[in-house]
Amino acid sequence: MGFAVSVLTTQATMNVQSDCEYQLTQITNTLSRMAMESQAIVEEQTAASQAYLAANTDEEGQPTDEAIEWVNSTAFNAIFDRKLKEIQAKEQVLDIQKQQIETRQKMYSTQREGWEKNTQSNIEKTFKYGN
Repeated sequence: MGFAVSVLTTQATMNVQSDCEYQLTQITNTLSRMAMESQAIVEEQTAASQAYLAANTDEEGQPTDEAIEWVNSTAFNAIFDRKLKEIQAKEQVLDIQKQQIETRQKMYSTQREGWEKNTQSNIEKTFKYGN
């Protein structure tokens, strides 16, 4: 009976570890997608700045001082900064979830190792030869 409990518990902990791996994969994929979204926002901000500067030039084709001040202003960058902060907040939540899952996975790994040792001990005791 002890052998069966050890084997079944080991299998159950392996299942939980597999679930943790799957969750970690999902979180990692989401974090990668969010990094790409952040990059797209930065590129959008750069393109908007360049377009505004190109549209507001002096006689020599150089951006005006007002245009340079505008693209460097808080008001111009507020929309992009807000989007980036939203993504960063979501990333922080996912990082915390990721750490919790990794901790859970390590706990189950340690538990599984203990049950595997218990199983091995039961096998050695049950099938001991020569005594």
